[in-house]
Amino acid sequence: MKVTYWATSCLEPRIEAISKEIFDLAAKFSDGLIFSVSPHLSVKLSGRRCMGFHPSFDPLLRLIIPLIEHRTDINHIYSEVSPWIYFKTLGKKPIVLTIASEKGDLIPEFIDRCDVIVIQTEGMRERLKDCDVDSRKVRLIYPGINLSAFSRKQRPINFTRPKVLFATYPRTAEELEARGVFFLIEVANQYPEIEFHMVSRPWRSKGTGLSVVKEILDRKQLANVFVIEGIQKAMAELYNQYDFTVIPYLTIDGGKECPRSLIESLACGVPILISDVAPFSSFVAEYDCGCIFSLNPSNFAFALEAGLKKYKQISDKALQCAHFYFDLEKTYRQYDRIYSRLV
Repeated sequence: MKVTYWATSCLEPRIEAISKEIFDLAAKFSDGLIFSVSPHLSVKLSGRRCMGFHPSFDPLLRLIIPLIEHRTDINHIYSEVSPWIYFKTLGKKPIVLTIASEKGDLIPEFIDRCDVIVIQTEGMRERLKDCDVDSRKVRLIYPGINLSAFSRKQRPINFTRPKVLFATYPRTAEELEARGVFFLIEVANQYPEIEFHMVSRPWRSKGTGLSVVKEILDRKQLANVFVIEGIQKAMAELYNQYDFTVIPYLTIDGGKECPRSLIESLACGVPILISDVAPFSSFVAEYDCGCIFSLNPSNFAFALEAGLKKYKQISDKALQCAHFYFDLEKTYRQYDRIYSRLV
């Protein structure tokens, strides 16, 4: 069974969630080829395994993509709702579409061409239903992680100066507002007793988001906001230093639908603080593995205080959710059933 993975990600699995999910699947199923078209790439070639191009290569891509599709059994597109390049070029072989981001408009003709549509939130199911997408095509599959790499480390909770981790730092300055970075800085300014740590990743494409935030922090002289730079080799150790992980999206497409930092945090028993706008907030509310806040600083502080009062309960729920819903082996089995049926 030959599965080709078609993406719009940056192909940096060490630091970018969608890339990591794709590489995990490709390693499991036929050592599949990964092909990406992304504005964050120039040209990336890695043996037979991985190919990536900037969208400006469009005329060449229209020739290359059909040739690759001819040599595959299944197309697995892993991207936003309706990626334009694959709408134009794929369709001769079965298509599995995994929607990992709310970004973009839905193209009905493209959705009709897909044999299976995999979603990562119930909210996306409702969006597809509103667009009259055949519900028989839709499957809910959460992205999995290697749970053996994550565990809870029991430690005292800091009730007087709670520590909050923000680990979905964006690449570009244009993404900072929607991702909620400016909102967190405003919360920190109003509530100096809350400590925020922001993890910034070293993007190969030289992201611009970090310098903007550093300038703001220097100007405001906040003593409760810290930026952590570089690749974190032991993420479990990092999560276990904090009382909460935060997902503060200001828009529904502010970031990945199901952030990897959220899943990994749950696997360490670290509860989530998440905005009511973020797509995965409904999951957090349903399974009581964190607290939801509306987008003003006082409501954030109230949600954090509520989380501290029931910390043991939501920490236990976090662990339970991770092991029941986000086991990588379970994700593999669900995709294997889809692939086998299509072949």
